[in-house]
Amino acid sequence: MFPHTQTKTVAILVRATEGSPPFADELFCRRLSLASYRYGLNIIVLAVPNDPHVSPLKQGYAYIRGQWDTVPLPAVDLLMDRCLQPLPKTFRKQLQDLLPPGGRPRRYWSASLPGKWKVHRILSGDDRLRALLAPTRILQSNTLWQRWLEEWPQGIFFKPVSGTHGKDTFRLYLGDHHSSWIIEGRNTRNELIHRTFDRSQDVSAWLDLHKAEKKMIMMPYLELNHHGRPFDIRALVQKNGHGRWSLTGCMVREGPTGSLTSNLHGGGKAHPALPYLLERYGNVHTNDLLEEIRHAAALIPTLLESHFGRLAELGLDFGADVQGRLWLLEANSRPGRSSFAEAGDRRMHALTYTRPLAYARYLLQQHVLTDVTRPLKMLNTSSKAGLKPIPIHGG
Repeated sequence: MFPHTQTKTVAILVRATEGSPPFADELFCRRLSLASYRYGLNIIVLAVPNDPHVSPLKQGYAYIRGQWDTVPLPAVDLLMDRCLQPLPKTFRKQLQDLLPPGGRPRRYWSASLPGKWKVHRILSGDDRLRALLAPTRILQSNTLWQRWLEEWPQGIFFKPVSGTHGKDTFRLYLGDHHSSWIIEGRNTRNELIHRTFDRSQDVSAWLDLHKAEKKMIMMPYLELNHHGRPFDIRALVQKNGHGRWSLTGCMVREGPTGSLTSNLHGGGKAHPALPYLLERYGNVHTNDLLEEIRHAAALIPTLLESHFGRLAELGLDFGADVQGRLWLLEANSRPGRSSFAEAGDRRMHALTYTRPLAYARYLLQQHVLTDVTRPLKMLNTSSKAGLKPIPIHGG
């Protein structure tokens, strides 16, 4: 069934969906499967059910001769969790039977970051990163959003603690003549929303309703746009085949005109970072921005690992406002790769897939896998973390 030269099996956990194949993240799984033989690995995909009460896990999926086939469940050496939601309890128990002795936490390729609020608190506690972070609060019933609007008249930006793809994000700002309040953004289905309120109590009620559905954080609305189109800078940092952090590269994601976010799932497009930033900021300022990103990317991974356990890769999203100030928007331990594919840098795009395999092989070659959930002792990033200020390719 599998080539005999491959001796270690990595199971990729992805969300079950309708269709063929019946799981999400198919391109990621296929790319890893196609390159896995070079790293002495088998790749099997396990579809995580949305219903916690489904029948027992009985099969996986393997990419064989150009198509996805069902295969019996093998013994698994390493788990790569790509699900954006917690695994159902029954599914976790079934995974335990597939793993060798040594405990489940030791057999995960990477830990997961908690919600955006906890990550923000850790990052804001570091003097070297604090200036990159906008003031952020948890939305509560007694939140004085009116006072925030007085301090930041451009508006307040809200997003879910555990949200992805720009869903359920919105901006609150004052209407013309300050006689109304306007909310615009995207709902759970990533559809555009636009609401106008004439009374502040109605705004509070709408926010309370939203807060009851999802835990939300709020921050000042930052003008991060170019010619009216919002954009951000995605920096991808990954561990390589020696277990060291490395900056894979940066891409710009640009949203449609008038959109609130730049996510590709909301209709955005990707561009190579260097020419895009040069057009807006010029040579000197662009170099300064990219150097700031490199510096932050060298600090953040080991800082987060020291609190949340062993990580394998991070998507770091930055914004640059109209004055050219850099802001760190969020960190994601399960980043997508579509922006690197769309921007057209084939070498960089290939690294986004081969580095996870190289790091998986590195972990499996270690005599003892450390507990992925145990906070790691912070390393000196200048000497041990392996993050060097490598060039950011322009495409």
